[in-house]
Amino acid sequence: MAGSPAPSPAAADAAAAPWTARRFFELLATLGRLRVISQSGPSTFEALCEVGPFEIAQGFLNAITPAYHWHLAVHRFRHLRSHDELHARSGRRVLFFTLHEAPDAPPFLRIYLHREKGAEFEPEREARFGEAHAALRDGVAVVLEGEA
Repeated sequence: MAGSPAPSPAAADAAAAPWTARRFFELLATLGRLRVISQSGPSTFEALCEVGPFEIAQGFLNAITPAYHWHLAVHRFRHLRSHDELHARSGRRVLFFTLHEAPDAPPFLRIYLHREKGAEFEPEREARFGEAHAALRDGVAVVLEGEA
């Protein structure tokens, strides 16, 4: 687009870097309070949380806090997509990620940027999501760290 500044070398490097479970969880840690939705069969579970410290060990990304234990089998997290949509029931704008085992598989997790009822997204959180959304809106393969 005419008049748009060229991306900085650091931004260009970040955009070209492969998406790994570690990179994604590092991003989540900067996005504040999240609503994580897990669907398994007839059960839907929602939790509000913030991603804190985590490690990857023995094939799992492990994030353990006093509020929750989160264990993600990194070899099964193979596709990631971001969404900027209007919520069907409320009509409010929602920003979220879907995590998949394959591009054509249903999501096993949905992770929304949380905000209180009637509140807007904080500009810095919205901007961080927007930067990721530029790369993730069409979906990307998640690369295992040994493959990156």
